Amino acid sequence: MTPLHHWLLPVFYLVQKEFRQTLRDSVMLRVILIMPLMQLLLLSYAMTTDLENVRIAVLDEDHSAESRRLTESFFQNETFIPSDDAVSEKDLAARLETRQVDLTLHIPHGYAADIASGNPATVGIVVDGENSNAAARSMGYAEAVVRTEAMRLLDQKLLANPERQPHLIEAESRFFYNPELISQYYMVPAILVILITVISAMLTGMAVVREKEIGTLEQLLVTPLSSGQIIAGKLAPFAIIAFIELAFATTVAVVWFNVPVVGSLALFALCAMIYLLVTLGGGLLASTVSETQQQAMLVVWFFLMFGIMTSGVFYPIENMPRWIYYLTFLNPMRFFMAITRGIFLKGAELADIVPNLIPLFIIGVVTFTAAVQRFQKRIA
Repeated sequence: MTPLHHWLLPVFYLVQKEFRQTLRDSVMLRVILIMPLMQLLLLSYAMTTDLENVRIAVLDEDHSAESRRLTESFFQNETFIPSDDAVSEKDLAARLETRQVDLTLHIPHGYAADIASGNPATVGIVVDGENSNAAARSMGYAEAVVRTEAMRLLDQKLLANPERQPHLIEAESRFFYNPELISQYYMVPAILVILITVISAMLTGMAVVREKEIGTLEQLLVTPLSSGQIIAGKLAPFAIIAFIELAFATTVAVVWFNVPVVGSLALFALCAMIYLLVTLGGGLLASTVSETQQQAMLVVWFFLMFGIMTSGVFYPIENMPRWIYYLTFLNPMRFFMAITRGIFLKGAELADIVPNLIPLFIIGVVTFTAAVQRFQKRIA
């Protein structure tokens, strides 16, 4: 038997023991099987930036064919849903104040007359600004509807009097990488990153502490196994479980949510292996500073919240305050998030992700090395 086989054989049996012990634990089994699926499905539907079902109330004081046409143009898709027509400006303001609607449209008397005479026709749009992001997008959509109607009226005038046709500039707009602007294409890859982080870090931290709680860690220490073999045997099962979970979640993302995978899944898997240096190392590090499984979960959760909020899942990193922006360079999830979205949506290749892969690898090596050294010191 070669020295490598002599070193790996005890690790293999320890991995078998870890799998049996993990699969016999009903709580751990629910964490492994149910939690990732529920998170993937619920978060993928909940974490959406699509603008839909904006409630709108209309006050049409003109009662003309042109004003009705403008009103109807708001309801040609699912962005706006109608409310009962308002009877006065006071009624319009009251509905917005009581949150019965999200947006109001006021078409004043003389709207059609202004259009017929060639004078500027003005309409009033008011949006509930409590949610600033949704308010800005709602206003943008509403203004786009009005501009589209204005262009239609202009085209009518040009057809009726072609001699007065002015020279117009036409803009052609395109969206790269996500042309339909479907938010799930952007959010679901981010949820995959969160899932592999939670599963690998939580399971590692809880499993090692559980060994200390029930006293089996001391039994391992009196065996001929070296500290390296113990660490390999403890972490390998959770790396395998994390990969299985990631493969399953990726399949659901592609089949159920129709998320495109433009790049290489093999490259994604390679980057995930590097990222596991961070998550497994972080879970092991949490176990060395915790005496109970609850303490380990709280430690992991604390750093997980920092990681999620500064990774660009919800808000662009570039828009954060400068001191937080610089702090994000310590966040490995930030780099893996950019890699994952780049591979899925842009077809990023190895050369494209190197600026994110190098710092991810450095953080992973530092975290894993620190965790191993602390664990060895703890069991010495």
